[in-house]
Amino acid sequence: MTRLIGITSSLFLGIALLLPSSMASAELAGAGLKDAKSMCPGVVPGGGKIRDCLKANLRGLSDECKDVLVKAVNVKACAADVKQHCADVKAGEGRLEACMKSHVANLSDACKVAMANAAAGDD
Repeated sequence: MTRLIGITSSLFLGIALLLPSSMASAELAGAGLKDAKSMCPGVVPGGGKIRDCLKANLRGLSDECKDVLVKAVNVKACAADVKQHCADVKAGEGRLEACMKSHVANLSDACKVAMANAAAGDD
């Protein structure tokens, strides 16, 4: 099970690095900036060069950077489900999470996987 979670997390990280640069770029700037500076010195930003460098160095990313990438993938995976099932729910204090859990049978497979991985990371 741990191996499956590790493989799935790596898959999510790979997908996150393929996302458009606008996706969670503000958070990534903070969490991944140190990683980018240390792993990609001399790489000139633009054209996805830093993303490609981080992708090539996936195993060496800090836990903080990995956490932000997984979070970005989870948000993207569940965005349509949140709009469909919980559009009127005000985020905060666990309300959105509770709404999503109450609709789990109706969620997309991608969102279910994202939620399972998020729950596994909370242990």
